[in-house]
Amino acid sequence: MAPDPSPSAGPESGAIPPPPQWWDGAPGGADASDSVFSPHQQTWKRESLQRELAACREELAAMRTLLDDLPQIFESKFETRLQPLLEQKQRLLEGNQGLRQQLSQLQPSDALIAGQLMPAADPPASPSSRRRQAWGRSLRHAFGLGGRQTD
Repeated sequence: MAPDPSPSAGPESGAIPPPPQWWDGAPGGADASDSVFSPHQQTWKRESLQRELAACREELAAMRTLLDDLPQIFESKFETRLQPLLEQKQRLLEGNQGLRQQLSQLQPSDALIAGQLMPAADPPASPSSRRRQAWGRSLRHAFGLGGRQTD
């Protein structure tokens, strides 16, 4: 049995592991393949495997290049999708500014309170209090009570 390759020669390091024992160039593997393949077949097989290895190395280099370009590709796609949103935001800000100018022109100058264009309105009622009020009105109507009654 062949000794296990060192951990540093793994696929993470980018190194190519040593050939298996049955490979023609490996020590001790030549006599096993000599009996199966003719010298011409062995040469053809070796050349075929070398071409395949070269093609795999080229493909690996191309994939590494693509992997290096991937962040830039995603960034450009993100910017392309973000551009319409930025334009819409700019239009909304411009429209908001125009509305603020119109509002300031329509309001008398004494209505400006503490730097605000309009005084603050009463805070809206919470959904639960609105439901209670609606429920109370419904019950009063159902029982024929027109006005509010106090307990």
